[in-house]
Amino acid sequence: MFGKETSPFAKVVTAALEETRQRGDRRLGTEHLLLGLLRDPDSPTARALGVRVADARAALDALDQAALKAIGIDVGVPPKSRPRRHPAVPGTALTTSARAAINQAIKATTRRTRDTAPNHLLLVLLAQSRPDPVAELLDELRIDRSASRARLT
Repeated sequence: MFGKETSPFAKVVTAALEETRQRGDRRLGTEHLLLGLLRDPDSPTARALGVRVADARAALDALDQAALKAIGIDVGVPPKSRPRRHPAVPGTALTTSARAAINQAIKATTRRTRDTAPNHLLLVLLAQSRPDPVAELLDELRIDRSASRARLT
């Protein structure tokens, strides 16, 4: 769907789709793309951010709970139980901002530089502003965007 299935960019998008499915979300958003970038802790993008994927997942859960609480829904502490099985998320179920971020990252590369597409995707995500979910997640994680950009480039 996004080029060779072994390309770094395809791996990131596949990881983002899996993160979307695990959370039980219906559409892949920019926040899922960030989680997909963090899945490989040795990747240049994960090192540039300096955040573990588990911490990003916890921060995203905290944002979800805060949003629900803001409208009067208190979910409390979720019970420790077996994780629910969620159906696969189709690769076409992208939010508008996720589709735009992916397109920008692809357009920023050439055939010879396609392996740098995850770096370009991170740069696109770092440039997002509120109310985009990835901007809120980056703020929740207290990521210094300019320092992350400098470490990546």
